Amino acid sequence: FITEFERLQLPKRELRSFLNEIPVVPMQAFKMLEAQCLVAGTRKMALLTVLSLLESKPSARWHGLRLLFWLAYSGNEDSSVRFDTIRLTINKIFSPGPRAPMRWQLPHLSEKEVAPLVATAENGGHNWDLDDGEYLPLQLLKGRCVEDLATVMLRSIAAADAKFAHPVKGASQLETLRSNLFKGSVCAPKDRVWLYLALCIKRPVLLHGLVETFSQCQQDMKEHLINSIEEALKYIPPSEPELLTLVKKAAPETEPLVIKMLHILVQTSRGKEQLSNEYGAAACRLYNITNNARLLVPVFDLIDRKSLLDFLPAVMMLEESEVTIAFQQFVRSKNPPLSIAELITELHHMNSPSENVVPVKASMQALNIIFSMRDQFDTKVYGIVVQALVEESGPLPTLFMRSVIQVVKEVPRLSDFLVMQILPRLVRQEVWGSDQLWKGFMLVLQHTFDSQSGGAARVLAMLPMSQLEDVLVQHPDWKNHLRDYVARQPAGGVAPHVRQLLQ
Repeated sequence: FITEFERLQLPKRELRSFLNEIPVVPMQAFKMLEAQCLVAGTRKMALLTVLSLLESKPSARWHGLRLLFWLAYSGNEDSSVRFDTIRLTINKIFSPGPRAPMRWQLPHLSEKEVAPLVATAENGGHNWDLDDGEYLPLQLLKGRCVEDLATVMLRSIAAADAKFAHPVKGASQLETLRSNLFKGSVCAPKDRVWLYLALCIKRPVLLHGLVETFSQCQQDMKEHLINSIEEALKYIPPSEPELLTLVKKAAPETEPLVIKMLHILVQTSRGKEQLSNEYGAAACRLYNITNNARLLVPVFDLIDRKSLLDFLPAVMMLEESEVTIAFQQFVRSKNPPLSIAELITELHHMNSPSENVVPVKASMQALNIIFSMRDQFDTKVYGIVVQALVEESGPLPTLFMRSVIQVVKEVPRLSDFLVMQILPRLVRQEVWGSDQLWKGFMLVLQHTFDSQSGGAARVLAMLPMSQLEDVLVQHPDWKNHLRDYVARQPAGGVAPHVRQLLQ
């Protein structure tokens, strides 16, 4: 009948009905379905026929599974065969439970931590061999059967000397199925991850097995997993507890994968509920072990105040792109550990005439990055920062005047405040005592004199005779503005030497 069905090319729907009605489905039928699955035009109908047999014909379940796993892991050059099969497996066959995890799915937990979980697992987490001739229960097929084989195939991408914490204790029939896959044309190692990644979406606890496999891989496969994990994570809610557990239990050897995961979680949570601050604490824990500041970048706004201040120099020393991401996270945050004004102030404190916590170049880069984001916060922040810095005791930060000049040039609305409030304070602090500060002071005056001539003239009138004389020699055109200002002042309103220099 099967031969005649093929010869007459009868409708595929009729084949499904016929196969479900006959007592035993012959191997020839699966060979025909396999051929149909390899052709795009007949693949969907053939896969649905296999699904129907799995659900309604217990005697056909092992044959159906062999076909599906062969399609998912074969070396066929047409990748659509693999992905269409995986899609059917995930959407129509696999059931995530609820059920307790197996021991090998919890490599991150100690025996004490895992005991209450595994004790409730089906078969206590042990093998589930079936007797010869015994049918595969549908519940096992849709759960452990799919998970166990996907786990074994994922582990096959690891290095030859890989040592996993716990073996996969699946049915011997599954081991036979796996062995047969490798006897044929099995897909490349990089293609053996896709079914497992898809399973992780529906059952996130499986991510721990993925991380363990990552730690056992050669560098090229590690890179592949880092680049591929987004295919699962972008569909898993950031609030999923297993994700936080994964970061909390991270080890130095899994750090690169954890960094990528954190970046993905930040992206997927954007515009939604902010990630828990526990992610920041977990990243800090691992940073204290590895000293890799890249860990702190995606969670920069989730770190507690003390840790952020402690680790800020390390973040500032990263590449410009990394610092930009960290600061962007901070600026966007609804509940940052510091205010933006406090962050900018701390950046200035990195360099003083007596000490450089980080190179001046790194501080300049950091200040430029945060300044480039000024359209995302109230620029009055810079007025607060400048005033706070100028009121501090001791020498001004190395980059103080540079920031004042930057603000004067790019944030005109603060020019009046700077001329009326900040420059007079600098005069009272005898700014001319530092060549660098004095040079910056003069640049600010030059940039504001035309728009703030009254305030600038007031500042000039506060200068000592020697400095004022030098300024008027360099800028004789300022004399008229100063003269107009002095004329409006009472007799004792300005120092005698000012009037003397104007005669």
